[in-house]
Amino acid sequence: MNVPIKDSFIMPAEWFPHECCWMQWPTETFPSDVTSSWANFDYEKGRDVWAKVANAISQFEKTKMIVHPNDFASAKNLLSEEIDIIKFPINDAWSRDSGAIFLLDQNHELAGVDSDFNCWGYKENYELDDKVAKMMIEKSGARYFKNNMVLEGGSIDVDGNGTLITTEQCLLHNNRNPNLSKLEIEANLKNFFGVKKIIWLKHGTDEGTNGHVDNVACFVSLGRVMAMTCNDKQDPYYDLLNENLEILKTAEDVNGNNLEVIELEMSYKRIIPNDEEPCSYINFYIANSAVILPIFGDDKADENAVEIVKNTFPDRKVVTLDGSHILLGGGGIHCITQQQPRSKK
Repeated sequence: MNVPIKDSFIMPAEWFPHECCWMQWPTETFPSDVTSSWANFDYEKGRDVWAKVANAISQFEKTKMIVHPNDFASAKNLLSEEIDIIKFPINDAWSRDSGAIFLLDQNHELAGVDSDFNCWGYKENYELDDKVAKMMIEKSGARYFKNNMVLEGGSIDVDGNGTLITTEQCLLHNNRNPNLSKLEIEANLKNFFGVKKIIWLKHGTDEGTNGHVDNVACFVSLGRVMAMTCNDKQDPYYDLLNENLEILKTAEDVNGNNLEVIELEMSYKRIIPNDEEPCSYINFYIANSAVILPIFGDDKADENAVEIVKNTFPDRKVVTLDGSHILLGGGGIHCITQQQPRSKK
């Protein structure tokens, strides 16, 4: 079997220097009928905030926007001239999940993993997006690896040194890979992303992706992980997030070292109508020299999140953007971005 680990390719941590950031432009084939929360997405407001995210990132690294040919005019109108627009037919706008996951070997040669994508287990409106990863790999001149397991980029996070975190809620869901055991899924992650240790959290917080990890926890440096917390015992996510927190506090990385856990309290403001999904500050993007952080108009919680993220990344500028309209579409800033690490030219 042709797998990246045989040639010493690994997935770098997000804070590793980037060549560029990839995004996808919202298109009218957005699968708004999949969950009740996604039905609240507003295309015009969504495109405006996608553009604000892209324009902000482009100040720190190259940014490439994949745009359906039918939507070129709207993208051209809102995006900075610094952003490369790549015309390609797509269904949706979540490049973290349908896009390639890039790898580097010891010589900083670039490779990309094209995993199966099935619209977060819903198996509709995804055939075009399932072709995005291969296009990204070809455009970047990277070595191509095909992974036949269903996997979205937002469902995993790595420290670049052999440790990966994910959630059982997502990766073990029967709408992803029902014929694979937990051990077989672990073997796949090790073969394709160069990890040796997997930390399984129990829960995510969002219905649409069946609980992606990038809403609840992420590595911020070697040995340090940031986790969404809830201190209100009456909140429906109190028990779920505290179970995750206890797992992280007792977990060890690939070298047997305990993790330093940085707690980031959620906002108790609910934005999605008739839905209890909390706003995630964890769903930020680590760009070159910056962190692009979503905020939600909850002054106390927003200020706390900004302070914690600034203290965690003292050498990066923290740029805040309203994440409300991305959340109404089903995710956050991290969900709409995908980094390509800097490689040997």
